[in-house]
Amino acid sequence: MSLMPLMIDMQNKHVVIIGGGKVAERRVHKFIDFTSHIRIISPELTPNLNELYQDSVIEWIQKKFESSEDIAQADLIIVATNDEATNQHILKVKPPHALINMAGEASQGNVIVPNILRRGHLTISITTNGASPGLTSQLLSEFEQRFPTSYESYVDFLYECRTKVKNSSLSSTEKQNILKALLDETYLDTKKQKEIKIWLDSIN
Repeated sequence: MSLMPLMIDMQNKHVVIIGGGKVAERRVHKFIDFTSHIRIISPELTPNLNELYQDSVIEWIQKKFESSEDIAQADLIIVATNDEATNQHILKVKPPHALINMAGEASQGNVIVPNILRRGHLTISITTNGASPGLTSQLLSEFEQRFPTSYESYVDFLYECRTKVKNSSLSSTEKQNILKALLDETYLDTKKQKEIKIWLDSIN
């Protein structure tokens, strides 16, 4: 495998998950913020997944995986079963256009699903390419402490200021200097944020 991290627009992508257990549940919770097209193929669901199904958050096809028709429309296939024969069958019949994540053996697929931390416009993904899920979780915990939920408003502030700066009549050098200055920790202070936004409004 030669894996390169990418940011993909999943809004209209169809995700099909084979399996309805705890692994499938974890995958669903990673994708429900990014796409509303999630289908699970499994005879049974965990109570949590069943609740999501009852709330129409996900689609459920109550059966075992049978053939390529089950995944014909999938953009991303997630194999989350402990049945090796079924897993290998899915690999053989998957459509050429579809990406595939093999939850139990990452090297057999072509996609690894990372741990994700989101703070508004900030997205951090972490993976060890299957080498150590424990380390991945540890790093995620460290980033959660480094970037608490309140950090989201600061990133939104940077986005707003960047828009204002780009639309201003300042020179290229002045724009770069201002955007760099806003990365200073003093601008975590909401009072400082308000002051700079007022100033940017005054020059536009």
